[in-house]
Amino acid sequence: MKPFICFIDDSGFEHDLVRDEIAPCGPDLVFIQAFTFEEAREKLGTKVHGLFLLDLWGKDKEVREPHISSKEELERRIAHFPTLDHVYKGLDDFKGDVNNEYLKRFFAIVDSWRSLFEEVCGKIGQNGKYGLSNLRQVREYYPGVPAVFYTRKSLISDAVAMFRAGTDGLFIKPTGANDAETRRLTRGYAPQLLMELRQIMEKRTPPK
Repeated sequence: MKPFICFIDDSGFEHDLVRDEIAPCGPDLVFIQAFTFEEAREKLGTKVHGLFLLDLWGKDKEVREPHISSKEELERRIAHFPTLDHVYKGLDDFKGDVNNEYLKRFFAIVDSWRSLFEEVCGKIGQNGKYGLSNLRQVREYYPGVPAVFYTRKSLISDAVAMFRAGTDGLFIKPTGANDAETRRLTRGYAPQLLMELRQIMEKRTPPK
């Protein structure tokens, strides 16, 4: 019996990528795709030898009034972010580890944008509860079957949450400048992704 790869994601585009760009590279695997864990259970039946490939970010139903932040609001926030002037001001005269100081200042810019990204996503009702909930259910109903995350928008804080929750791995979805490029990059990444997923499955023995 071929092992399964059960992909759970709330995006139709991501399902297209798995079906059209990744699955053809794994003829030795059975791909099962679902938008929710409940749908996945119905499709899986009694299959227990395989791996769950989980998206992390999804719609949070507890966000009652999701909305897109206005351009004006974001412009006001960005106006207070540190800039390149902040990074380079006085750097030539800095006494101490100038390389470390330079990187700390540069990271202050990155961290400002990262925090804003999390806030914007929160307002629109997107966060990691979707994937973490699916992982908890995988552990409950399919103990012994490995589960990894396959995500595009996750941040370092998400990675910490994923590994604390007991994921077996974390993989980053390729991202292009447009959908066509994302498809091309995904197609190119598929053999490596499937090789690593097979290795994870080989390390885990399904319950008898």
